[in-house]
Amino acid sequence: MATVVLLALVVVAGLQTFFRKFSDVGQAWASDALHSMEWGDAFMERATLWLAMLGASLAAHHDKHIAIDILQKIATPIVRAILRGTVQLFAGLTSFYFARVVLAALISKANRIPTDYGVFDDMGDTVHICDAAANQIPDDMAVSSFFCAIRGGLESAGVVVNSPERAMDLVVPAMFAVIAVRFIIKGIASLMTIPDGGIHEEEEEAVAPLAGDEGDADDGADDAHESEEDESADHLEGDDAADEDDEDSASEDASSKEEEE
Repeated sequence: MATVVLLALVVVAGLQTFFRKFSDVGQAWASDALHSMEWGDAFMERATLWLAMLGASLAAHHDKHIAIDILQKIATPIVRAILRGTVQLFAGLTSFYFARVVLAALISKANRIPTDYGVFDDMGDTVHICDAAANQIPDDMAVSSFFCAIRGGLESAGVVVNSPERAMDLVVPAMFAVIAVRFIIKGIASLMTIPDGGIHEEEEEAVAPLAGDEGDADDGADDAHESEEDESADHLEGDDAADEDDEDSASEDASSKEEEE
């Protein structure tokens, strides 16, 4: 997911830069294309937020987040398990609280309909463009069926959003909830090691590798495989050379016998 968001961010930023360069020299087609990408700045802001939250979730999963672990380094295995479990449970509960606070703030903002997404109904009240009838929508306002479908799905789940930007902001409470679950699971697992003697130092350091580390391991395996192939090829070449030397020697012996005869 993070890779897809990063690629989309790079593509949108690159297209905006490309169109802006030609728009600055008076190219009308570039100006029109740049005008059609007015959503690009808002998208890049939210995409950066998505990358930050997805990265935080991955860091929590792989134990790569910032931590002060000097006490755990010098503590006994049982005390280390208690400290680690307590801290992880506290971090999980805190993350869950943050998820609730951010979600409540986003829902409260949904009560205000943005100007770009509000129209007047027959009674003169402002309604969202996705809820308005076709005859109530002005000709100069475009309705995004994709966004209205997403909005309807979220509304059925009890989450109301009135703009695509607010819909993308939902990644914050969602990732906080994921981080909370991961911390709580890790905290419970740490506390469950107490009857078995706690967490020993070598177990503390045995953290699941990141995808990059796995990639390095795969590269190392590929290099080893290539080395074995090279050695096999060298061995075969050596055998072929030895066979050729034997054939040359046999030919020389036959020639010597013919000369003697």
